[in-house]
Amino acid sequence: MKNKKANTVVFIVCGTIVNLLMALLIIVILFIAVSRIALIVGEQKAALLIPLAIIGGIIISMIIYQRLTAWVIERFGLADKLDPLFVSSKRKKKRLE
Repeated sequence: MKNKKANTVVFIVCGTIVNLLMALLIIVILFIAVSRIALIVGEQKAALLIPLAIIGGIIISMIIYQRLTAWVIERFGLADKLDPLFVSSKRKKKRLE
């Protein structure tokens, strides 16, 4: 039982690091796109896109992270090696019995 919890913690920590790096990469890519747009429409209009680039980068990385996590769990058969994070109250009662 402890091993599953340790595996889950390691998986979450590694996933969080990957998610942060992915978010930074996507935000940089979107900043480059905004700088290219600034050449066309002007710097003042393009400056309005900077907050959208940051928020968009975070949202895109979260979506990719969810899909990547599901793929890794399925691909390497990790479902039985990880402790479920969110267990419904009905399921908890069944596990305790």
